[in-house]
Amino acid sequence: MNLFLRLALIAGLALPAGLAAQTAAKPNPAAGMNLKVRIQGLPKDSNVLLANYYGDKQFIQDTVKADANGTVVFTSDEPMPRGIYMVVLPGKKYFEIVLTDVQRFSLDTKTDDLIANMKVTGSEENKHFYDYLQYIGNVQKSMEPLRERRTALQAAGAAKKDSVDIINKKLEKLEAETKQFRLDYMKNHPKDFMTKVLNAMKEPEIPEVPAEFAKNDSLKQVFRFRYYKSHFFDGMDWTEDGLVRSPVYHNKITQYVEKLTVQHPDSIAEACVHVIEKTRPSKELFKYTTHHFTFKYETIKIMCFDAIFVHLVDKYYKTGQATWLSKENETKIIKRADQLRYTLCGKNPANMVLNDTAGKPVELQRIKAKYTLIAFWDPDCSHCQKEMPLLKTEYEKMKAEGIDVQVFAVVTEDDEKAWKKYVKDNKLPWINGRPKDVQDRALYKHYYDIYSTPVLFLIDEKKQIIAKRLDPEQMSDLIRRKEGKKVEPRPEKKTQENKSH
Repeated sequence: MNLFLRLALIAGLALPAGLAAQTAAKPNPAAGMNLKVRIQGLPKDSNVLLANYYGDKQFIQDTVKADANGTVVFTSDEPMPRGIYMVVLPGKKYFEIVLTDVQRFSLDTKTDDLIANMKVTGSEENKHFYDYLQYIGNVQKSMEPLRERRTALQAAGAAKKDSVDIINKKLEKLEAETKQFRLDYMKNHPKDFMTKVLNAMKEPEIPEVPAEFAKNDSLKQVFRFRYYKSHFFDGMDWTEDGLVRSPVYHNKITQYVEKLTVQHPDSIAEACVHVIEKTRPSKELFKYTTHHFTFKYETIKIMCFDAIFVHLVDKYYKTGQATWLSKENETKIIKRADQLRYTLCGKNPANMVLNDTAGKPVELQRIKAKYTLIAFWDPDCSHCQKEMPLLKTEYEKMKAEGIDVQVFAVVTEDDEKAWKKYVKDNKLPWINGRPKDVQDRALYKHYYDIYSTPVLFLIDEKKQIIAKRLDPEQMSDLIRRKEGKKVEPRPEKKTQENKSH
């Protein structure tokens, strides 16, 4: 049984390098953690792990072999950071504990039901925690047969409706009692860490809709959504470092940014900053939240969302606020953002002047077309050899449909003979060019972040990027949609590796 009903299996726990199984450690008389755990029914020499939550992951802190009595002792010279920890047994069984100010206590339980049999000595906060878990467990045991009976009655049809209603009322009564128990727990133990966790989990209670919003259903929904979003974090204690070591915090900030925010780069960037700024009172929450959002939007595969990464780097990393980073890593992140900003959606990319197959200069900015597809490619690249004919097919289809589109094809390698031969043999019907020298080639690859081929960018008549790094069919479908044309579904394609440079 689990308090949060949303925790992953423990199979993916990370084990720090060099951490080996130990025999049961002697209690440490110095200040720090001393956690004695007796698990009746646990075989001797079983490896027992102490792990903690951190955001959406779990990390192993120690591993100890059980003695003949099923006892292990976890110790540390310094107190462990505040949060929820797990004692993990063989077979993926585990139970949770709270580590805050008191970290020298003992636990005694049995393998047949770790939660129900738990006895805590030396930690009032963990006693309260297990009173709560045991109550919730008993309620769930009472609810389970009622739910099963209700399902069976519902399958029997409308004749059993009265019986279903009786069961629903019993379930509602149990739910109301559980809610009251939780409220009493929080009232009676206001300083407990679990009270902070429960407060953070609370959903906003939406009040009665004001008269000016009650005129129609749409306005009612607008009011309810705005209220819900603006009060979403009301229960969060932004001073509590330990929340990052709970299974609640990551889910909460993720829901706010991904479910309650319009999924547009500008809106998401604003939401990320909104959450990060709330974490200012806690160094731990600030560090985790800033790093999490920055890493997420640096590595995300959704087109144009790299603008979020660039925005966060400008606001927090360029201003020296990511104090947990080494100077070397800070420089790498800033350098990456600075390179990506050249090709952000809505921006004008760097101009390019190429020589065509006749040696005449052709310039990107001078192209007169509603849509221009910039194609970086190499005739020796196997993936390019498959994609360029496909681009030609899509290009000719769009031209036949009267779409004003041009292709500005940029060869990325220096073999002029191979390039001209491929263009001629395949009758590529667009602007084909190559940089005039090695310096221009390197410069263009830098400005457009070309580390593999082929890569496509789509710019509009104002020469602003409107799409990037899609394949020819995706680009073609996007242009057709912008032109108001019907786009038929295409079969899914297997992902292929591009040629790296």
